[in-house]
Amino acid sequence: MRLICGIGPDTLASHRTATGAHVELRHSKKCGASWARTWGTEIGDRLDVTAGGPTHEVRIGTKDDAAAFMYTEMTEAGPGSTVRACFRPATADAERECFEARVGGTTTTGPRGLDTAGGE
Repeated sequence: MRLICGIGPDTLASHRTATGAHVELRHSKKCGASWARTWGTEIGDRLDVTAGGPTHEVRIGTKDDAAAFMYTEMTEAGPGSTVRACFRPATADAERECFEARVGGTTTTGPRGLDTAGGE
């Protein structure tokens, strides 16, 4: 965000989780980077993002985190890249929810399939 990448980003996809949290995949054309943000979360929830490279995660650790927008670190993502986010609720019996979008593609609302494989 220090590079002003957060000013005027595109929202690639939006999703509301089964627990009521909101997740968005964001992209800055100027910076060639994508990230995920979440809000309406609970302490212990986690969100990660990848675009085929390293995975970046944010964990909701406090009630202040849960009351605010929380962001993953940015990941490099150019035109045509597929960006994938996975939300892992703190609730032990809740399933991981993953969705993805393509940079430069059509905005997608909702999950592109529930993905429970892969564990932690």
